[in-house]
Amino acid sequence: MPERELPALLGRYRPQNLIGRGGEASIFRAVDEILGREVAIKLYRSGGEEEMAQYRTEQMALARLSHHGIVSLIDAGIDYSAPRDPRPFLIMELVSGTDLATALDERELSTEEIAEIAYDISEALEYVHANGVVHRDIKPSNIMLVTYGTTTFRARARLTDFGIAIGLPASQAHQEEGKTTGTAAYLSPEQASRQPATEASDIYSLGLVLLECFTRQVAYPGHDAVASALARLSVDPPVPDDLPGAWTGLLRAMTARDPAARPTAEQLTPLFREAVIDAAGLSARR
Repeated sequence: MPERELPALLGRYRPQNLIGRGGEASIFRAVDEILGREVAIKLYRSGGEEEMAQYRTEQMALARLSHHGIVSLIDAGIDYSAPRDPRPFLIMELVSGTDLATALDERELSTEEIAEIAYDISEALEYVHANGVVHRDIKPSNIMLVTYGTTTFRARARLTDFGIAIGLPASQAHQEEGKTTGTAAYLSPEQASRQPATEASDIYSLGLVLLECFTRQVAYPGHDAVASALARLSVDPPVPDDLPGAWTGLLRAMTARDPAARPTAEQLTPLFREAVIDAAGLSARR
């Protein structure tokens, strides 16, 4: 559907221009015509009734989440303006800044910046996991570095794109088996082997992201998605021995092949807070 033909969703959210596109959805800058503010619309591809039911389940899981480390969900629904082409959508907070993937392409991050990103995202995951939600697609492009228009406050890392997040009771976890969700380069070993994703899967993926922040190299690029996903079943990511502070041990623990051996977000958050303090102190002494 061309941009100009998109209706005002729910009678109030008017798409303005396309700002992003992936395999599953397109993202538009939009205006809330009632409140006069800018928002982001994530408009998914069309699907059948089974997919519509899954989207409703995900929307209800996301509606429970409210945390400063998460790009907020404002509204959601399914666009039936073309009855034969129903399209689920999310109305999200529109934030200022860039994503981590873009930042890594542009420059080298300091140890202090990496520690701040780790702390912000771990704190967000601690909250998300406590609410029974697994993100399942932690990667640099899903971490926003949000600026607030001042020189006083640092950019804050915020987690976005819960489009494949799951918040199912344990009794339904078996329904996940045989499905692989997420981005190949950042999948945990259990996701790569088509086992259910858990909180530990998010920790593994975050470990790969932080490793990439230090090395500026993707640990499992692979020649194709399958090769990338399967590589981690037999080979651990190459964590350098000479990373500053406790980072080598932290990243090896986070990327352990055994999910039970990985630390939880609750355990990592205070460790990352200490890493921020240590890195800031080192920077001040230089």
